[in-house]
Amino acid sequence: MLRKILLITIVLSAFNTTLASKGFPIQGEMVARVKFWEKVYTQITTKEAFIHDADNVSIIYRKVKIYKNRKKQRRVSNAEKKRIARIIRSIAKKRYKNLNKKEKALVKIIGKRSTKTLKRMARRIRYQYGLKDRYYAGLIRSYAYIDFIKKTFKKSRLPNELQYLPHVESSFNYRASSKVGAAGIWQFMRSTAKQYKLKVGYVVDERRDPLKATRAAARFLRDNYRSLKSWPLALTAYNQGVGNVRRAVRKVGSKNINTIVEKYNGRNFGFASKNFYATFMATVNISKNPSRYFPKFKKPRRFRFSELKLRKSYTVNQLVKTLNISERVIKKYNPSIRRSAFRSRLYIPRGFVLHIPQVGRKTLAAYKKKLKGVEDTYASAKYDKFHIISRNENLYEIARNYRVSLRTLIDYNSIANPSLIYAGMKIRIPSKKRISKRPKLKKIQKEATLRPVATGRLNTSPKELIVSLESYNLDTIRLSKDFYSIRIEVQETLGHIAEWAGTSMKRIRKDNKLRSRGLRLNQRVILQLSPKELITFKKLRNEYHLSIQEDFFASYNITGDRKYKVKRGETLNQILQRTSLPLWLVRMYQDKKSRTMRIISGKSIKLPEIKPKSV
Repeated sequence: MLRKILLITIVLSAFNTTLASKGFPIQGEMVARVKFWEKVYTQITTKEAFIHDADNVSIIYRKVKIYKNRKKQRRVSNAEKKRIARIIRSIAKKRYKNLNKKEKALVKIIGKRSTKTLKRMARRIRYQYGLKDRYYAGLIRSYAYIDFIKKTFKKSRLPNELQYLPHVESSFNYRASSKVGAAGIWQFMRSTAKQYKLKVGYVVDERRDPLKATRAAARFLRDNYRSLKSWPLALTAYNQGVGNVRRAVRKVGSKNINTIVEKYNGRNFGFASKNFYATFMATVNISKNPSRYFPKFKKPRRFRFSELKLRKSYTVNQLVKTLNISERVIKKYNPSIRRSAFRSRLYIPRGFVLHIPQVGRKTLAAYKKKLKGVEDTYASAKYDKFHIISRNENLYEIARNYRVSLRTLIDYNSIANPSLIYAGMKIRIPSKKRISKRPKLKKIQKEATLRPVATGRLNTSPKELIVSLESYNLDTIRLSKDFYSIRIEVQETLGHIAEWAGTSMKRIRKDNKLRSRGLRLNQRVILQLSPKELITFKKLRNEYHLSIQEDFFASYNITGDRKYKVKRGETLNQILQRTSLPLWLVRMYQDKKSRTMRIISGKSIKLPEIKPKSV
């Protein structure tokens, strides 16, 4: 008998060591959470879901199929949750006596519970969509750069387990963008990217560069660990921020991740945050031995590439023609080049390291020689830059600011009706450079033809929604010579304003008598800008807001909209957090009078319905 007990103990301890490793404990109720997420990642696809208890995730009521029609899905899921809740309340009322067939079946799942617990369980029924297909696609993608990630983390003396974090963050989608503006496999926000020296521009976004972003992620994780002295807490801080995790530690009086997950009920510490560590550990367990969960899995070929540093600026079109490499391949090997560079004749900056399919030294040298011999094309000699039109801005004002004639501006951009320009529209600004040989008129018109950044028009059907700045107040109001007034817009910070204006935050705070670094929406700020600085400020500000929208629409489809009745005491932030919708998108759907987003209890607002695009 003693031998049997010892044998069972050895087997159980061996099982636990496969689940956990040094620095990444899985104890108590965390074991059940990790097992739940293993099921989510390996047993059900995105076309299926578990109906489960939100607190005790080991209680799974049933597996269901997901309908493509989102309205039908919401109606069916709400009805199913209410049905299960009724059965649970009936069990509580009967106190487990004289139960019918359905109630007995549910008792087998939930076991014996107190009446108080049953009533709580009836209120916390949740749907969890499957991730099997999404994880597997990410697993295959991960092998493109996993060796580099592993090597970088080893060099930084970070635990091996951390290399699997992008499975949780992005499913190793190198072009991933979240609803709130995070990007790349490590899902860096713009503010964090800037802190870790990643450049986020309109043409190149280094958050999507797997190499540079991985180095930044290594520093970020190491900094979190230095602050919190615990890997579970450092990982939770990656999702929540160090400040929020420290607050949780103070509230519960413990650094134990299990204690924090079970006892902390912070305002921003919801289901996703409570399960972040468990989700991560589930992906670690699966990724260490994928064949155990996916018998047909075969390790992909190693992703190899060569690097080509650009000695001057080139458009994507020039690179395609000169190197004889397709646009699709350039896009695949260089996720940091934003979509805007593929849609418009924007220049990839000098010094950019271009990744191409692996070639030998001789071929690489030949490519460099070819690029060196590329002469300036008519387009690059003829126009200096793009201008993004702001709200209330007209062509006359634009022509005056750039010191070109209105007629030249209209003709060069083939603008048939100047009254139909819109905020967010891109137009080319002719250069003053002279060229000896002019191409044919047809070529000029073809190159100058305007293309919207997406299809359709604002405030029409969901499929026709375009990237636009119509709902933004980006006006720069002239107060006197070189002094302008602006209103702070969505997702703008003091750091952004200072960067775009080419000045310091300290100077702006002093000029505006600001006591804090934080800025509020619609706050008035006065800036001193020379004519050139004004052009740069408007350009960078417009590009910032356009890029947020372009990234969003590249990752999500708008499937429709619905009316939402504001509840008593409900704030706009609570609505946005609950629906996971960005403010700029919600504001697009309101009429002009409602775009201030001052919500009133009992009144209805229009909310868009979104769906992630398949990767």
